[in-house]
Amino acid sequence: MAGPVFSRLTLFERLLTLFTSVRPGEGRIVMLMLTQVFLLLHGYYLIRVLRDTLILVEGSPEIRSYANGAIAVTLIFIIPLYKLLFDHLKRGGDKSAVLRWVGSFFVSNLLLFAFLIWLGIPIAVPFFIWVGVYNVMVIAQFWAFAADLLNIKTGQRLFAVIMVGVALGAMTGSIVAGRLYEQIGATNLMLLSAALLAGVVMLSRHAERVVPAGSRAADVEEAAKESPDVIAQVMDGFSTVLRSGYLVRIALFVLLLNMVNTNGQYILSAFVTGHAQQAAMASGGMLSTGAVISQFYGDFWATVTALQIVVQLFLVSRIFRWFGVRGAILILPAIMILNYGLILFIPVFALVRLMMIVESTANYSIQNTTNHTLYLPVTRKEKYVGKTTIDTFFARFGDLLQALMVFVVAQLLGLDVSWIIGINLCLAAVLFGLGTAIGRYHRTEIHHRLENLPPVVSKRLPDVYVPAGQMLVFSIPDRTFMDPDPGDTLNYAAGAPGGAPLAPWIRFDRHNQTFTVCPPAGDAGSVPVVLTATDFEGLSVEAGFRVDYGADPVPRFIAAPAGELRDPPAPGPGDDAGTPKETPRPRD
Repeated sequence: MAGPVFSRLTLFERLLTLFTSVRPGEGRIVMLMLTQVFLLLHGYYLIRVLRDTLILVEGSPEIRSYANGAIAVTLIFIIPLYKLLFDHLKRGGDKSAVLRWVGSFFVSNLLLFAFLIWLGIPIAVPFFIWVGVYNVMVIAQFWAFAADLLNIKTGQRLFAVIMVGVALGAMTGSIVAGRLYEQIGATNLMLLSAALLAGVVMLSRHAERVVPAGSRAADVEEAAKESPDVIAQVMDGFSTVLRSGYLVRIALFVLLLNMVNTNGQYILSAFVTGHAQQAAMASGGMLSTGAVISQFYGDFWATVTALQIVVQLFLVSRIFRWFGVRGAILILPAIMILNYGLILFIPVFALVRLMMIVESTANYSIQNTTNHTLYLPVTRKEKYVGKTTIDTFFARFGDLLQALMVFVVAQLLGLDVSWIIGINLCLAAVLFGLGTAIGRYHRTEIHHRLENLPPVVSKRLPDVYVPAGQMLVFSIPDRTFMDPDPGDTLNYAAGAPGGAPLAPWIRFDRHNQTFTVCPPAGDAGSVPVVLTATDFEGLSVEAGFRVDYGADPVPRFIAAPAGELRDPPAPGPGDDAGTPKETPRPRD
């Protein structure tokens, strides 16, 4: 049976309790992973805004969609190579090795692209494809690393807080790229992004070492099934997904979700391009189309990520606590149905901007956290190879389908963007149905095996006696409450029986698990106190004790030092063998 000792939280850990439950010692790993993901997303958004600007200036929204499709084709060749790298690195038992190798590879790529731009070579299309691969590969490695480090309960609690680093990095990266594109140039943005990614790589080994024992994931491995067929080994990245019904459902959801998202970006880029052309003409040559587009995307992503921070801090953890994965996975599809229904009938640029901000905010906060949480219960191979295959190939295959759809609708049939909006509305409805199926499967197949157990009382709380008019400060004894679930946390609350508040002269510090008692002078009586311990998913247990107060008595037993509770000696002949009553020395 696992359970927390009443160790005191650090100041940073106490701050984290405003947003989620935290165990003592988890502050360091949260800070390190927050820093890592902040650097990663800040660097990515530097080149993301650059990518969008280059592809629209040198090309068009249609070329952007075709380039998205090319990413899926590229990943068909990358996934088998990644699987071979994982098989080579997993033998060493170093959980940060995969992230460090993949991150270092993409750092070298960024340096190469910066050199090509410095030479004046056009790179818009290949760079767009590369950024798409970089995005899904590196970010997938970070979250696979996080799922590999933390156990299920810990991940469900902490992922929502760690995702705040995603929002902060994306917001600051968007602001920097949007403002500095015209001032420092593309080369310097790429070099800065490479430096930040190198920082992520260097911090990963330290993060691996600071995870508390009670929060660390136990390795869940499948039996080795090495095939003598070289082709089968190379394609094992795809078979890892196809062998698991759970991963197949996730893969289909991600494919369809990315198809709808990419359609949404195409719709947005079509409206943005028209708006930028009008703004450039209205400025009389003072503004270029590229400058308007760059400024728009910088402001757009900054707004999205600012809202994402608020949602991530105050809503995501509570959504998981209230509705679980089954409810969280349906929020974005519901927003998409509303979004494209409104845009279809009111195709105004201001409305499109507003609704895409709402959709993107939900996508990058609630939906992203949900997607990463889905991999906590699976094996290590499924966390790395399965997640990477889904987040890369299956996600980008949705882009490929979207590119084919745009080609047919916009090029072959010559239809306007309203048809794409209508198609997205239908796809969002299908996505909602698929999300419902995944939520049901998760609840019956995954959550069943990890059924939450309620906390238990492992020690009785002794009664205390306090002389009237004097103060006593005492702590709850260690291991009074225990939680059987590894990685779970307990939140504490104190009150009177029946849920009534405590007497005003009894104060409880839930962070330090201490009571401060100062009964009024000249009074006497007895007050029952109920202490409640509640786990992350809302299951609770209660333990009670009594506070007696009155005239300063002659101690029946030897008093404990101030602030402590000591078990009384065994009752002798003639002593009352009932509930022991403590008489600790009052603290002035």
